[in-house]
Parts: sequence; C-alpha cells; structure tokens
Amino acid sequence: MVTEGTRTEPQYVEGLNSYLRSRGTTAVVKSVPVGKDPMKVVLKGIELRDKAASAGKDYDTCVCLVDVDQHETLAAACWLATRESILLLVSNLKFEAWLRWHVEDKHSALTTSQLDELVAKLGLVTKKVLAPDFPFHAVHQACEVARRVDSGLEAGRIGPDPSSALPILVDLMLGR
Repeated sequence: MVTEGTRTEPQYVEGLNSYLRSRGTTAVVKSVPVGKDPMKVVLKGIELRDKAASAGKDYDTCVCLVDVDQHETLAAACWLATRESILLLVSNLKFEAWLRWHVEDKHSALTTSQLDELVAKLGLVTKKVLAPDFPFHAVHQACEVARRVDSGLEAGRIGPDPSSALPILVDLMLGR
C-alpha cells in the first residue's frame, strides 16, 4: 500500500486493518506514505513490488491511494498503474470524502477547505490526524455510499466529484 498522504491515509489503512482483523479477517498491509504526486506514488509502488519480487517475497496485490486535487500527473499515473497491474484507487476530490461517508450519507461536491472543515466538524480528522475513536465499524456504510455515488467505480479511474474507489481496498482486505 503506497499512499499520497503521509498521515491520514496511513492511519486509516492501519486502523481499518486492525478493525477487520478483529472481525476475523487477516490482511498484511504495509503502508508507505510518499507525498503529493500521484506519479511518484505509482513509481514507489512499482519499486517496492519489484524489490520484493527480486527478494522472493511477492506481494499479492500492490495498491496505491491518491487524490484528484489539482495533479497534472494523475492521468499518466492511472495509465502507468494499469500497465503495471497496480490498483490505483482515486478519491475525488480527496480522501476525506471517503472518511465522510463513514458518518453521513451525503455526497455534495465541496471545495478542499470545505471538506477539511466538515470532517473536522464531524469529529473524524483534526489537522490531518484521524480521530482516536474513528468509526471503522461504519466502513460497510461508506462502501454502500461510494458504490451508489459512482456506479462505474474501479481502480485506475477518476470518478465524479465526490467519489472514492476505497471499496476495492475493503474488498481486498476482506478476501473478496
């Protein structure tokens, strides 16, 4: 798992993994935060996958998480990820849209600052730090909202605003 975000996304993935494991699902997730460029995220995923393969430790799946934001390299990153069989999961406008769906079934398009203010007001994130009592138990609700909002949801695709391909990660972690 390679993430664009260096705080919120890794915290979420690790927390989700712990929550699902406590429910009888086992997934091994290695989160590697990279920073703001989707192409760098995909290239890091390729690097880690190839390094593991050369050491005889193949990963089952390489997943990268990125936001739409205003990235100029996003389309090229989608193309490269598809070519390299990496699951590039895009959140539009950004990851916080996915977090929002854990507590409310609303999907109005918001600006980045409005979305930050909303997830803070909802008690989900403060200054890019996930709340200690984040409602991981509502992950299935978030998946339902995401699939309803974007019926064409798939990896390597930029969905409508708002949207998130994170249900694909949840399915992988559940062994589906």
